[in-house]
Amino acid sequence: MSAIRRHDRSDEWWVDFRFQGQRIRKRSPVQTRRGAEQYERCLRNDLVADVEAGRDPFAGPPPTFAEFAERWMREYVETRNRPSGQLEKRSRLNNHILPAFGARRIDEIDQASIDSFIAAKRRAGLAPKTVNNILTVLRCALSSAHEWGILRSVPRVHWLVVPERPYAFLGVPELEQLISATRPGYWRVLITTIAGTGMRFGEAAALRWSDVDLDGEAPAVTIGRSLMCTGEIGPTKTGRLRRVPLPARTCDALRTLPQHCELVFGRPDGRPPRPQNCLRLLHRICARAGVKRVGWHALRHSYATLLCQRGVPLRNVQALLGHTTIMMTSRYAHASDQDLAQWVRRAMTPDAPGADGHQVDTNELDAGDET
Repeated sequence: MSAIRRHDRSDEWWVDFRFQGQRIRKRSPVQTRRGAEQYERCLRNDLVADVEAGRDPFAGPPPTFAEFAERWMREYVETRNRPSGQLEKRSRLNNHILPAFGARRIDEIDQASIDSFIAAKRRAGLAPKTVNNILTVLRCALSSAHEWGILRSVPRVHWLVVPERPYAFLGVPELEQLISATRPGYWRVLITTIAGTGMRFGEAAALRWSDVDLDGEAPAVTIGRSLMCTGEIGPTKTGRLRRVPLPARTCDALRTLPQHCELVFGRPDGRPPRPQNCLRLLHRICARAGVKRVGWHALRHSYATLLCQRGVPLRNVQALLGHTTIMMTSRYAHASDQDLAQWVRRAMTPDAPGADGHQVDTNELDAGDET
């Protein structure tokens, strides 16, 4: 061991050793021989871990989080995220994370400081879901720092419990009301197409006539592009190409739409529709139809919910919606109150058939041992 007591420093305990030809000389945080020896072991372990991970053990102190965040945005976020994702991360960094951690060295951000950050955000009135969204950005940045060899480890993040919120969707009668209340033409076709295919609004806005097959044996639409928040057309949210069958009603509606430009729902000048204008008009149609006010994404929810209620396997629903994971699709497989009531009535009726096909005798319920 190289634990020494320095008489030129008021008899303080220090560690003094060499690693790969470099001298390591530091004051022990615990001023006992045993504390200094333990400190030396920790230093040596960290140095070996740096070398094994490909990090330079003598690179100097890590950058501040603010310095790292700019590099992370430039080299990670801007190359991997869509414009909407870039804007979200930049907003959460500037409004929440940088004010709290920007001046700190990135290796000084530990679990205790993150927990304090969470508590401060909850006291400020932020919802658990909002706090978790901010923590996702922080965790992603710290994980990148670890992968790039800047951090030895990533501190744990304790996520907040988020109450499940029901998503907005319209039942079949409400959808019929909505379509009936829409004047024939562009807007009725747009509503019918999204409700009949489950595509996102951005995907409908970027849809080309060349993506639509109305005259084949199995009419379908190929979805591979989406309108982004910048107004440009790019890949879909997941970057995947999918082909969705078209119901007869949607085919009939699309045939009534004039093909005046490349885009199916393009404006007269050929440009994509403006999302905010379309949303305002949908709200007016909802009011005219007498149904609850919903956004365009609720029509996608309605499509997915109807498929699940009709017994379509979740894997097939996942493929139609273009989800990357089955967990995202499974939220549509909820049981309605009516379905639950029906199953309870069947289960609790004395003469209802059992699982094995025979009639259930109520005396069988008392046949087991009492506890």
